[in-house]
Amino acid sequence: MVVIDRWECWSLREGPASGAWLLVYGRRKTGKTFLLRRCVDSAVYVTIGRSGLCLVEEGDEGPRIASLEEGLKAALRAVESGYAAVIDEFQRLPEEYWDLLAVSRARGKGRLILCGSSLGVASKVFDRRSPLLGFFAPLKVDLASPSDTLVSLSTALSPSEAAKWAIVARDPWLLGLLEPRGDVVEAIAESAHLLVASASGLVGEVFREEERKLTQLYDAILRLLALGYWSSAALAQKLHEARLLPRPEASLVTGMLAQLAAMGLVERVRMWKTPGARIYYRHRSSLLSLLMALEERGFEAGLRPSCEVVSSTLGVEAQFFVGELLAEATGLKRAYAITGTWDVDVVLLKGERAVAGYEVKLGPFSGSEASKAVERIRSLGIPRAGLVSLTEEPPPVADEGYGPSDLVELARKTTERLRRARRSYSRAPP
Repeated sequence: MVVIDRWECWSLREGPASGAWLLVYGRRKTGKTFLLRRCVDSAVYVTIGRSGLCLVEEGDEGPRIASLEEGLKAALRAVESGYAAVIDEFQRLPEEYWDLLAVSRARGKGRLILCGSSLGVASKVFDRRSPLLGFFAPLKVDLASPSDTLVSLSTALSPSEAAKWAIVARDPWLLGLLEPRGDVVEAIAESAHLLVASASGLVGEVFREEERKLTQLYDAILRLLALGYWSSAALAQKLHEARLLPRPEASLVTGMLAQLAAMGLVERVRMWKTPGARIYYRHRSSLLSLLMALEERGFEAGLRPSCEVVSSTLGVEAQFFVGELLAEATGLKRAYAITGTWDVDVVLLKGERAVAGYEVKLGPFSGSEASKAVERIRSLGIPRAGLVSLTEEPPPVADEGYGPSDLVELARKTTERLRRARRSYSRAPP
């Protein structure tokens, strides 16, 4: 099984330089529990259940079901003795127990790590009225970074296979269902029925842990985003046509999009030189976007989608994956541009100024495609034009060209640089 070697693992091992305890948080299925079990040598691991009980794993003993009081006492006893303890699914712990954790901080010689499968739990812990304020440092676990994912997959796959699998393998739960090998398009098409069902269940879990109801309106927004409706105005129009909104006004949708973004399901990508639009809304997860798009096109009922449909949808997601990778590598801000009948897949910004623009293709470029893409990018006044292919080296007609091997090397250098920077920051005196 391929394991993504993530920078968060090192942060969990070392802990913050301030000596603070740690709150690990993020939406469901981003790999938090896997990271904690793999990267933290904990003497006690407590998982809070939904029933008012918990599962306690302590030393060499087998897991046992216990009351919340018993589980918390086991964890705090280990911390007070100088060991590490983890309380997982912390968002389920009633707040009446939070004072007990706060009181134990003064006696604790070890490390306590709380892990919450919701983004709302961080807001509660760091609220000015919280008894835990000042005791914990935050560590958000999002999707695996583009560079970590690509480098890890490249150890088992060819550069082209690794680059294409990395688009969807940033969601760690995929690797529990599919072994990344060969053609990712063929693999997803073959397992679409299984993956689509898992994706639907995941979205429901996210809403449940955030203590929100997955209404028909929220569900419709997520499905429309997967189908390519990216502006609040277009979403409002479609929702009004479906009689889910009283009026086709963008202002009625922006608040819901903000909520979905706060839950880790939606992200905002800046638009550059796009008339009438400043924000491109999309799924944070390329995998969820792809699977919801397949479901909407009727492939959930045991039908196998064609490889052409999967490839087309994956190609759209590729541009956002590459954009995030390039932004991560350069330290610049990524944007997207739509100008008339064509677009610039990736625009890198330094402040308000465009530094470089890129055309991204899942497959190869023909000579004419490459020349036309470079010409369009330069026509917008962008100083550097780049071509990126996830299949082979693009034609040498641009200022920058990245084939799959180049992307793997770029990702490797990025992971090394970012790890050095984070290590230096973590070891800085408080």
